Amino acid sequence: MKHSNLSLQSKIYSFLFLNCIVFFPLRSEPISNETKPLLIETNTEIVSDFLWRGNSFAGEAENRRNGATYQSFTYAPALQPSINIWSPEKKFQWSLFGNFQLTNRDDRDSDKRIFQSKPGGVGPSYLGEEGKFYDPYGQDPCVRSVQERISNGGEGSDPCIGYSPNGGYGPKKEPNGNKRSDGMFFSMSYHFDPSRFGDFAVGIWFYNTFQKTPSSLLSPSTQKENPYVSGGPNNKLNANNPDAITRLVWHEYFVQWKLPVLKILKPTISYYTQYSTENGGLLAGKNYLSLSASYTFREEEFFRIMPHFNLGYAMSNNAVDNRNGIQDITTSTSFFFGDFFIKLAHVFRPDLYLWDTNNYYGYAGGDPNKANWNRSSEDGKVTNPSRIYGAYNTSILNSIEQLNTGNSLTDALAKTWLRESYTLQKIPSHLFYVSLGYSKSF
Repeated sequence: MKHSNLSLQSKIYSFLFLNCIVFFPLRSEPISNETKPLLIETNTEIVSDFLWRGNSFAGEAENRRNGATYQSFTYAPALQPSINIWSPEKKFQWSLFGNFQLTNRDDRDSDKRIFQSKPGGVGPSYLGEEGKFYDPYGQDPCVRSVQERISNGGEGSDPCIGYSPNGGYGPKKEPNGNKRSDGMFFSMSYHFDPSRFGDFAVGIWFYNTFQKTPSSLLSPSTQKENPYVSGGPNNKLNANNPDAITRLVWHEYFVQWKLPVLKILKPTISYYTQYSTENGGLLAGKNYLSLSASYTFREEEFFRIMPHFNLGYAMSNNAVDNRNGIQDITTSTSFFFGDFFIKLAHVFRPDLYLWDTNNYYGYAGGDPNKANWNRSSEDGKVTNPSRIYGAYNTSILNSIEQLNTGNSLTDALAKTWLRESYTLQKIPSHLFYVSLGYSKSF
């Protein structure tokens, strides 16, 4: 009996000992129900021009709108607010970015034709201009009739029997206001755990402009069909679109790799591949490979300086031209004063043949039949918007077309040389912009 009591006591002591070992540590450490907060980063900038990857999303379109020469610096200011939201573990990142142009938002008559039945339509640039120059394909007999009867003092037939288009015959505003560059960017990405091989992230982003209605396109009869814009030849609204490079929808997948070397410079290799469609509905499949780095001087101080560098290489600039090369070398320096900053940026486009194409700058005068006006992709020249429209330019170009030496070959060569000497300009290989902004994290 005594042995039984000792055995029972031993079991009780063993149970109490195990209970203390197993449960006491757990009960002595209270479980925290606190969740880590989201990290929110905001940034608001006013930029002098919307430049990205060497593309000008507003400035060059504004040059075409205003009939101005392409320049290295164009003042087309935009408000660009953005917000980044990080998950508590900093694994998921959501980004939202907007571009809202601040000036020259309204459409404008950029072709300066005195008689038109619709925006972008054929028509004379001055009284007495022959129809073979302004309407070589006989697209608008009504406009031709108005021009002939006014030039001849009211004499001549009226094939339209008094028909008058909406707003009458006269100058029309083309769809070229800077409001067509307004858009919204959304990005989602996942950041993997850091490793000795570096930091990796994968994601997807979307950029959509707000002008997606048929009113942003010209009607089919304005010019001959352009197979590379406005949805392609199967789109009944397909026609010449002066905003030919505008991407109504632009989507890409991306992979980013922060290298495990020189971490102080944050070297990052990024690969982007486009899966959205553009240029006639063809799957673009463009690829963009970049190497970027940045460093912040006086990182914890009120006054800070942050230089940034990005080298971008394009593998297929678009689905039609299919050219490869260095797309941009972008450098910028930001000067921070607390949460405020000023940024000075320079964009270098070393391989101009990526840009020397009608599929980027559009056709001369917006006419696909003038594709040969930019016949060489090796000279780094495109049509100068200030040398195309208006009575003065048109009269000079018409005079060139009337050149006749009696030798057709000589005439063709002379006309080409004279026209190119007058209309072409060098593509700016250096672009600049400045911005003023405010950033805040919560």
